[in-house]
Formats: sequence, structure tokens, C-alpha cells
Amino acid sequence: MQSTSSAARRVGIYARYSSPLQKSTSVDDQIRLCRQRAEADGHNVVRVHTDRSTTATTRHSRNGLSELLHDAEHGKFDCVYAEALDRISRDQEDMASIYKRLNYWNVQLFTLEEGEIKPIHICVGGLMNQAFIENLANKTRRGQIGAVHAGRIPGGLSYGYRTANRIADNGEALRGLREIDPHQASIVRRIYGLYAEGSSVREIAGILNSEGEPGPRGRAWGQSTINGHRSRRNGILNNELYRGRIVYNRQRFVRDPSTGKRQARPNNASEWVTEDAPELRIVDDALWHVVQTRRQAGHDKRHSTAPKTPLPLTGVLRCGVCGGPMTIVNKRRYACHAHREQRTCDNPRGIDARRIEDEACTLLSMHIMQHPHVHTLVREAAERSHARRTEITAQIDDKNSRIKHLIESIETARASQAAHRRVLELEQEIAALKNELQELATIPAVGPADIDQRIQQRLSVLKAAITARHPDTARRHRALLAVSNLIERIDLTPLPKRGQVNLAVRPRTTALVALALSDEWRFDGSLQGGGR
Repeated sequence: MQSTSSAARRVGIYARYSSPLQKSTSVDDQIRLCRQRAEADGHNVVRVHTDRSTTATTRHSRNGLSELLHDAEHGKFDCVYAEALDRISRDQEDMASIYKRLNYWNVQLFTLEEGEIKPIHICVGGLMNQAFIENLANKTRRGQIGAVHAGRIPGGLSYGYRTANRIADNGEALRGLREIDPHQASIVRRIYGLYAEGSSVREIAGILNSEGEPGPRGRAWGQSTINGHRSRRNGILNNELYRGRIVYNRQRFVRDPSTGKRQARPNNASEWVTEDAPELRIVDDALWHVVQTRRQAGHDKRHSTAPKTPLPLTGVLRCGVCGGPMTIVNKRRYACHAHREQRTCDNPRGIDARRIEDEACTLLSMHIMQHPHVHTLVREAAERSHARRTEITAQIDDKNSRIKHLIESIETARASQAAHRRVLELEQEIAALKNELQELATIPAVGPADIDQRIQQRLSVLKAAITARHPDTARRHRALLAVSNLIERIDLTPLPKRGQVNLAVRPRTTALVALALSDEWRFDGSLQGGGR
């Protein structure tokens, strides 16, 4: 590998491996090889970033890569070394984006295989790396189809079975073999029997949980565990393996380009691959058909799989009895998930979503008035910011002074080549400090009275948008999202009197600090809210 400059440069190394099945030392080997090459080129390694057991098909959820890009943007190094382009990304769009950003920040990219990376490498290499993933997926799918036709199961272990893998006569490991687990099989038959007799899924889950019968993976039984998803054909009541039939390719996974998360999508029945496996039958055909007929007829109206639109406060409401989440029921009402779905909690009390939304700002205001420690947090945050600003300003002045002296030495021919390099390094350090200075929020000097006034005034703006008699729906939703960001959790505990509950809020203190200290505060794009 030939570097573009004879001067020593600061190097950041990136290493990654994909699967837990690979050796973790793979990363260490990559780092060692990159470090050796960088030192051979006369450069200094200043940063090492790694991602372990992480796919390269998306740049999301890769902390090592995110840190690498952050350091590159802030001038921590001049070039990046990696073993090969496929260590950085196997997605053509992501690879082009990463290269474009590094190039913008004047950071060069080198790999041990390709040398200095140019646009042609991004075009050709990115295409080949993405094609490799697609070919690998096709080969994996072909092998799994062959396993199904051989009576083996390429998926996970279903409840009711245990693994029966063995070594074939030719020494080859035969994986995907199953055998019936007698105890779990009896539970499966009991679930089918209760359902066929008219019990609802929730009732069945409650019976099993009351008896202390552990569900799949040792967890409590829930409605979704038994009922599953109709189109995806999962769950106890959908699993055709119980009738002695292996079904493969019911669904496929696609990756959301915005979030990097995999999402399951059902395949057409014509794409399914099936194979009879009578030795794995747990439920006879008669009972299977009774259950499926009842499900298709919709006798149990609780089987609805219509998607529920998440409400803004979903995720912050907690049951005050068991501590579990409160989930949406009947579109606009919250209830304890453990009580409703599993019968493992004794809290039957729910609350209307509109009521808790209208009261959220009032609860926050009351908490702040009753807990003055919020003022301390805000004051400390302001002091830290001011101290850091002073420190950065002093560092910039010191480095400018050192640059001035070095330039004087260079002009009088008293300086070595190292002085030239040191000037460049100091300039880069100053640029990084200035970037940090810009990122620090401009925090005014605020006293306790100002803090109270700012928070209460801004909460009143949010409350007005939420509780207006004829609210703008979109604006109300944005205000509720802003409120949910201020709350860590709200505990709902039933009171002795029918229909009454106690609501206790726990704010997200860092968000309250930001709310109090921000000079330019908006909860949406149209309203300027409550400055001093």
C-alpha cells in the first residue's frame, strides 16, 4: 500500500466480523495486520474502532462504525485503514455514503486488499459485496429446502419438541432433527382441547399461568404465544408441525433502509415448501380441524390481528402493582398487559388514554414543584457548560500562541520538518475544539425562579395544545410526543374506590434540564415557546 504523503499521518483502524459463529479473534487479527501496515507506511495509529457479531448489510446499530464516522468528522485522524471494503459495508448505498462523507472530511480510506480506495473501488467493490450477500442468501435457502425434503427443520425449536441431532454413518452432522417432548406435547394437546371446547386464548393462558406451567423459553403464557399471527402462521394454534407437517418459507425478512431493522413479510402460500412428518404429529386431524374451523369462523372476537396505532404515551405507562407495561386496549384505553394477557397480575384497573394525556403536563408540573432537586440539576448542567466553554477557549488561545511561535521558527529557518507537521496538527486540534464549542448549547445564567418560570411556561404551552376544546389533531400529537420525551414512566396504581387510580410520574431529568436551558424552544415547527 502506498500512502499519498511521506509525512506521518494519524490513522484510525476499523475491524468487524459478522457472525457469533466466527472467531472473536478475527477482529484482533484485522487490527494487528492494519497496525503493521500503517506503521510500515510510517503512520501512527491513534484510534481503533470495532464491531463484533455485527452484519455489514446495514450501517445502523453499528456503534463502532458510528464512532469512527464521528471521530473522522471531528478531525481525530487523517485516514482509515481496514482489511477490506466488505469489513466496512456490504451494502452498495451505505458504502457510497460512507466514502462520500469521509472524502468530504478530507479523510482517506485504505484497505489491505485494494490499497487507497477510489470511486471505482466503491462502484465495483460495493456491487460485488452486495451480490455476495444475495448469492449467499440464495445458497442458504437452497440448502434449507433440501433439508425440509429430507425431513429436517431449518428453523428454530418449536414448543413441544426437543432436538435429536446425530452423526450420520458417513460422519456428517445431521442438524434440524426433532423428537416429541412428552410433557410439552401434553400441554399442546391441552391447549387445543380447551380451545376446541370454547375457552378463549386469554382464559387458556390464565389457566396455565395459575398452575405455574412455564411457557416457551420459560416465560409466562400470553395471548400472542398461543394465538400467534394468522398471516405468518406462527403461534401454538397455527403450527402445522403439530399435525405432522413441516412448512418452510412462510415468510421472508427484509431490512428497513431507514432503521436497519429486519421486518418479516408473509410469502404467498404458493411459495411454501411442505413435507409430511408423521413421526412428529402431536394433534390428530379431527382436533386440528375443529380448532381451525373455530378460528376461521371468528367465534372468538379477540383474535383480531388488525394493527393498532401506537399512542404517544405508549411505553411510559407502567402498572403500579407488577411494574409491567400498560398496553392499548379498545383503541383508546390502557390496561395492564400482564393482567389482561397472562393473568399474572391482580391489577384490573385501566385508564382512558385521553385522561392520561390531558393530565400528563399537570403531573409533571406537580412533580417539579414537589422536587426542588430539578433546580440543582439544571444549575449543575449550566455550570458544566460554562466551565467547558472557558476551558476550550483557553485551549484554543494556547494552541494559537504555539502556532505563532512555530511559524516564527519556520520563517527564520530554525525549525525542522517536524515543526511543519506540528503546525498542521495544532490547526486540526483547533478545528476540532471549535466544532465542540459550536455543539455546546448556549446556556444563559438562570436562577431557580427562572428555571421554574421556563419549565412551567413551556409545559403550559404543551398543555394548551393538548387540552384545547377543538385541537389541531396533528399539533396535539406533536405536543404529546414532546411530553412523552420528558417522562421516563408513569405508574398507575388502583385505589380502593371503584374506577379511581393513583398516577405517579417519574420525569426524564436530562430532558427537563434541556427544556429549562434551551433559549430557542419549539415543540413543533410553528410555535415559539416560552423564552424568558
